[in-house]
Amino acid sequence: MRIKSLHSIRKIFSVSALVAAGAFAIPALADDAKPGATPMCPSLGWSEGLVRYLQPAAKIPTENTPLNASDCDFHEWSWEAFVWATALIDNSPRFLQFSTPDELLGNQSGLLKNGKRVLKLGTRALKPHTNSKAQVAGAIVEADGNMLVSQNGYPVYASVHMNPEYFQTAKNNLIITGDYSKNTDKESYFPVGAAVFKATWLRLDSNEKAPEGAYTMKAEVPVLTVKEGNAVPVEGKFVTVTVALVGLHVVGTTINHPEFLWATFEHNLNAPMVPDNTFNTSMAPADKNYTFYKAKTPYTQVNISNQDLPATLTFNEKTQKFSPVTNVVLENKTGGENQPGGVQNIASLNRASQNFLKGQKKQAQFAHYDLIGTVWMAPNIYSTNTANWWQLDQSDAIGSVNLANSTAETFQQFATNSNLDNVQNCFMCHNPTSYSSPIAPLASRLIGISHVLGANMPAPYAVLNTIPVISKSCSDSNAGPIWDNIDAQNKCPTVCSAEKKNWNGQWTTTVPGSQSVCGCCTQ
Repeated sequence: MRIKSLHSIRKIFSVSALVAAGAFAIPALADDAKPGATPMCPSLGWSEGLVRYLQPAAKIPTENTPLNASDCDFHEWSWEAFVWATALIDNSPRFLQFSTPDELLGNQSGLLKNGKRVLKLGTRALKPHTNSKAQVAGAIVEADGNMLVSQNGYPVYASVHMNPEYFQTAKNNLIITGDYSKNTDKESYFPVGAAVFKATWLRLDSNEKAPEGAYTMKAEVPVLTVKEGNAVPVEGKFVTVTVALVGLHVVGTTINHPEFLWATFEHNLNAPMVPDNTFNTSMAPADKNYTFYKAKTPYTQVNISNQDLPATLTFNEKTQKFSPVTNVVLENKTGGENQPGGVQNIASLNRASQNFLKGQKKQAQFAHYDLIGTVWMAPNIYSTNTANWWQLDQSDAIGSVNLANSTAETFQQFATNSNLDNVQNCFMCHNPTSYSSPIAPLASRLIGISHVLGANMPAPYAVLNTIPVISKSCSDSNAGPIWDNIDAQNKCPTVCSAEKKNWNGQWTTTVPGSQSVCGCCTQ
């Protein structure tokens, strides 16, 4: 017997409930079928059905969104797609087996070891090139050019992964090849089932414990240097480190929704989460530590931009660390969800999905991730048949209309959804005009919703992978014996001052009982 779709099960259950209650009126069922209405979320048996998405041959879901889809249907898709994307295939999440932007113009020779794809982070190019080994997934800065500096001083890295349907369409429409201008959306647009995933990664210090339950793995990250007042990757120079997955955008096309459904997930210890539409800088700060937040940091000091001049970040080339760190708060716990029952739908689906994952031994660690929300547009509106289609943007969003991930859109959060003209969500940047601004004067196209089409292109088609810094050159200076921290605080400032440097707070005993060194840095 063929298993019915989950959204059909919901409708069957709602009919059964009405019959049991003695309510036979058809109009009530018609009301339940209206977009946004959710008789039961999640639908009966839905979480048990998630197991199908763990199978190696499973396909990403695409049928969740009929014309009368409810708010719950969209968020159910998000969890189904997350389970599918994070299913461990040969001990690696499925999404990590997909192509990255560097492959759009190159080959995989620099990305494979023993036949498996290597995760390389943070070295997106500063200028066009054809060397596939030089440009790899993601960046050291967020999409707005700011850097999320973790509590240990390392930047949070990003990576992008495209399933075959997404990858091939993007490859056929690249700006650098001229295909973006040659093609039209009627002949070349993403098919149903195209999906892309953007992950964020916390670099761990050696022997540092990962956030509880976070997925960890080895990755290659670039060595950074300073050029012309900016921290930049050294081309071709990497170190292997352990990274923890702290965020994941899950983005895919489904029936009736060519604009893609945009969902985001976060590790549940990332940052304090404030209920939608309530955040303000005067509220009482959280009193416990999170991965990206120090307990009791005033909210006036969170989500602070650091990309502007004069530079506010310092960078130590020896340690590869930045300061000050970024304290982070998620300003909308469910992304400013604006549909009836939407906040409750997300909470219920998180509970149900996490309980399912806890029962799957191989997948249990992914129960530590929360769906923040999902954002979409009205059915089939993302089309050249829509009047003024090139003006479609964030104000046309439905669902989590202020959706942000605290590790990917840290500095671009907006705390109220009362006016759709002012909301901030994925469609603010991902829309038909991505490449048709005065400084990037290409024709508007629906496929401009994808930002990987600017692969191997410099600004303005891609944010520069660099951040202004106040460079610190540090070295060890002999200080004689240092007995403890108090002794270091007395001796090291004087030692460094004699060299016209500042003490960085570090000291090390090199010869027990007779010799120690202080860390001294230039201004």
